[in-house]
Amino acid sequence: MIKTVLFTAVAASFALATPLLAKDYPNGGVTGAEVAADLKGIDQTADVGKDSAGDPLVTAAFKVGDTSIDYKIFFYGCKEGRCTSIQYHVAFDGDVSKVAEWNKSNRFARAYVTDKSTIHLEYDVDVEKGANTAAIQNSAQRFIAVMVQGVKVLG
Repeated sequence: MIKTVLFTAVAASFALATPLLAKDYPNGGVTGAEVAADLKGIDQTADVGKDSAGDPLVTAAFKVGDTSIDYKIFFYGCKEGRCTSIQYHVAFDGDVSKVAEWNKSNRFARAYVTDKSTIHLEYDVDVEKGANTAAIQNSAQRFIAVMVQGVKVLG
């Protein structure tokens, strides 16, 4: 039941989350602060920290009713504060026997298992050139849709 409610609420939120004006980012990538601001623009929470390598790490969440779904965004290829790619990531317990089949039928994200029941979903985005607010928000919405589908099928 919660998976159906989650899927319906996420789908409805996408229709309402279209940005009016897209802010262009300079070539060289995006910063953690820019990505966090873009997520907040589509009613998600987002906090910027650092990962173990000192690169930005955004801890984000979106709400469905009273339920908060947490995920992380890792940054790669960072130079002088700008990073050339980002990776959305979520981990949850689920049915690991379905991971290979799910990977075969999904284009934008991949799943893998790190222990007996923890499934990780990841989605990579190249943001080195041509990134803007609309592109970041679209990638976040796509990841959320994939994440909801992954939890529904694998969780």
